[in-house]
Amino acid sequence: MARPNKKAASSSSAARSADDSKILQLSPSDIILCIRERALSAAAVAIVVCALLGGWLLSQPKEYEARARLLFDRKERVVDIREVVDQSITGNRNDSMLATYMEQAVGKPMTARVVASLSREEKIRAWRPYAGPDKPVPDKLDSIVTDIVSGSAKASLQGNTLFFWISVNHRDPESAALLASRYASQFIVYLLDRNASVNNSAIAFLQNQTEELRQKADKSELKLQQYRERTGMVSLDESRNIVVDRMKTLSSTVTQARVARLAIEARLRQAETILATSGDPLELATTAEFSSLAQVQNQIDELTTQRAIMAERYGIRHPAMIDSNRSLDALQKLRSELIVTAMANLQNQLEKATNEEKDLQRELALAEQESLRLDELSIPFNALRRDAETNRSTYTQLLNRLNETMVTARLESSNVRLSDEAFVPSEPISPDVRKITLMLVFVGLSIFVAYPLTLELLFNRVRGWADVESYLKLPLLGEIPSFKKLDAKVRPHLLTQSGDEEAQEAIRSLYSQLKLTSKIDAPKTIMVTSTLPSEGKSFVASNLAAAFAAHGVKTLLLDTDLRRPTQHRSFDVPNDVGFLHWLNQKVAVPPSPLEDKDLGIRKCSENLYLLSTGGVTRRSTEVLNSEPVEKLLEALRKEFGLIIIDTPPAGVFPDALAMAEHASEMIYVVRYNHVARPAVRRIVERIASTGIEQPGIVLNMMPAGRSSSAYYSGYGYYGSKHYAGYKKSDQA
Repeated sequence: MARPNKKAASSSSAARSADDSKILQLSPSDIILCIRERALSAAAVAIVVCALLGGWLLSQPKEYEARARLLFDRKERVVDIREVVDQSITGNRNDSMLATYMEQAVGKPMTARVVASLSREEKIRAWRPYAGPDKPVPDKLDSIVTDIVSGSAKASLQGNTLFFWISVNHRDPESAALLASRYASQFIVYLLDRNASVNNSAIAFLQNQTEELRQKADKSELKLQQYRERTGMVSLDESRNIVVDRMKTLSSTVTQARVARLAIEARLRQAETILATSGDPLELATTAEFSSLAQVQNQIDELTTQRAIMAERYGIRHPAMIDSNRSLDALQKLRSELIVTAMANLQNQLEKATNEEKDLQRELALAEQESLRLDELSIPFNALRRDAETNRSTYTQLLNRLNETMVTARLESSNVRLSDEAFVPSEPISPDVRKITLMLVFVGLSIFVAYPLTLELLFNRVRGWADVESYLKLPLLGEIPSFKKLDAKVRPHLLTQSGDEEAQEAIRSLYSQLKLTSKIDAPKTIMVTSTLPSEGKSFVASNLAAAFAAHGVKTLLLDTDLRRPTQHRSFDVPNDVGFLHWLNQKVAVPPSPLEDKDLGIRKCSENLYLLSTGGVTRRSTEVLNSEPVEKLLEALRKEFGLIIIDTPPAGVFPDALAMAEHASEMIYVVRYNHVARPAVRRIVERIASTGIEQPGIVLNMMPAGRSSSAYYSGYGYYGSKHYAGYKKSDQA
């Protein structure tokens, strides 16, 4: 009985493009099913891969890590003669300095210093674990050790503290500890050498001046002693005490003026040396004349940092960037002006001190002339004593200044201290069993999930009852084996011409299963289709029709494959009359279709009739959806108890959808391992939207040994095969 459902068919046709795009998508239930079906093989693959990977990782050479800890002594306050600068001003500079120190501590220049400080035995020990015990020592040992060490050293900050680590990874634990400690010590030596060079010029100048004053003081004291011996003068007359006291005062003032001049000259030389060698204006900040440079430099650093942040957010021509560039140029110009101003101030102070010294000396000379007038005899003595005292006092003060400068240079030469030396590690850091275990667990789980899904996407073809019932959600009507050994002419007639009991039993099992699962009684129309060509739908249709005919049902096999008909060749009859021939004659529906010569319905065997296509056409959908065809099918249903319609592949042509509106049930034929499961499900769901009953799926061309014992449970075709074997043995 027909079930017209053209609305559902049209909606299904409209959804074709959407379904095609989803053919490879998997639902969560499909994913779970894929993993469950291939759980054992996926677990085996995961175990093998994890075992190989774990074995390879655990077989890698052991590496040890040794760490030396350094302390960055950040100056919380900068004490100056005129003010105390708070840490908030210098904090950013100190933080950037710490980061710079960490980079320098493990850089290539530091690696070269470390390798150069190693003895030959230490170099060989650091090289040996990477070369093997029997390999001779190479000539270019230093370069090889440098390559080994340079890639293994790194610096890291210890939390939010001012401690930072210098760590070295090495295959020898003692070499790791030695290299880490050597990195720390060589870095401190490097800082001391670098910072000491800045003050060397000023210290050298003070040393030269001190030596000259020492010699001059010794000579003046010697002259005074010779004068005393020559004149026999021990002390001056008390009457000349006032003059002497005045001269002493002037002499002291001259000495102070000279010391002040020398101090100013030393500061000037030190500033010139700093600007000529390092070029870092911040090193001048400890001098009173340059105290404002630190604040200006900090403002420049902050503005540079802000400009770098804005450069990532804005463009170069953004107004904020232009203002920032102007501010930065202004601060840099201000810094240069401050340096020039400070240097000019020092020059003015030196000139003023020189003039004051000259003025005092002139006053002292006048006092000496006055003293000569009072006591010519005491003049030489006082002059010699004054000169000796002045030279000795100047020498002493300048020597103290030199000592203070040297002590200050040593104290402020480096603000990095060694906190903890590296100790020899007892446990290797690599290979890390815990990390390897976690990685293997992750890899194993990934393989366990990815392996089934990959196989599903690559080899997702229908191959058994699980694919049919779990994935396609339809019953399995039967599994028909491959009959390649039988003649091609015999295969469409297994029940009547093959003589093969196993082949005949397969068709009978399909017939029995269809009878059990069918919800519609005869008379009815069964449509047989497939997804792709060469899946055996015509083979199943002809043999199933023969099975119903053999059981007394008047059966018509209707070939509607108007593009490539095959049933007339299976029954070895011409295709001159039939379906299309009758339509071309434009005759009315005959009251007795069996007697209509234009239809040419042929009786092939008892209760089995064939209606061929009667030609070929490309306009199959227009023909099958026409009103004459619908009326013809109504007349045929009255004549026959069962009509089996052989349609073109539903996955290639839309003819099956057209015939689904005229059929009661559909049998879907799937060739084993030939078509993808999503494609089958897509076609089945599309045809199901027409409202046709679907008793189940027929798996065709099953290879030997692939029977679904879980489905048949010992009965059906393969059960009868064993039963036939037992029967033959009994007859023997």
